[in-house]
Amino acid sequence: MFTITVQDRHGVWHTGRIRKLMPVECWRLQGFTDGQFYKAQATGLKDGRLYKMAGNAVSVPVISAIGQKIKEINGHYGIVE
Repeated sequence: MFTITVQDRHGVWHTGRIRKLMPVECWRLQGFTDGQFYKAQATGLKDGRLYKMAGNAVSVPVISAIGQKIKEINGHYGIVE
């Protein structure tokens, strides 16, 4: 399993060099919108805190997919919600 953390050095390959991911990119990887990121950033949080928030977040698309699968299985077996 791979997690974005504050302590580790994460980056992307860019024109022959490795570039550190920006906080907004980390938020995008977790499924948040740019609007949500900029709203958090507007509160005055430093980049380190924004990285930590992204690393501690639950990946929204993954949780949504799990919920859909559970709903699908419940429907298949005739389980009433």
